[in-house]
Amino acid sequence: MTISVFGDTANAGTVVGENPIRANLTGQPIFGTGTRNSTTWFNPNAFKAPPAYTFGDVGRNSIYGPGLQSMDLAVARSFSLAEKARFEARAEFFNALNHTNLGTPDRFVNTSSFGSITEVATPGREIQVSARISF
Repeated sequence: MTISVFGDTANAGTVVGENPIRANLTGQPIFGTGTRNSTTWFNPNAFKAPPAYTFGDVGRNSIYGPGLQSMDLAVARSFSLAEKARFEARAEFFNALNHTNLGTPDRFVNTSSFGSITEVATPGREIQVSARISF
């Protein structure tokens, strides 16, 4: 993701979210000690808003967000009830290990939640059970 400024501080006529104005690097390490958690994914002091009517020097897509890990699992069993009738039971588990996948951190340098993650990317474990009779 690209670290940006919320709003058109360079007065370039850009719309928020489309071709945003980038932030400036301060020279501090981007991933310092105590980072890569939901409250501080990267060092927010490594970036600052550029002066008014100027563009920032941060590279495009310079920060990687958290990864995504999910395992889906299905278990099915079929039984014969009669000569032409079958019964099938099925259970499906989505995010079977119930792993919390963090969303993307706030990338706007001039907002209060800059650098923190306030949402999850996937829901918790979901279980779906079904049964079917075929004849």
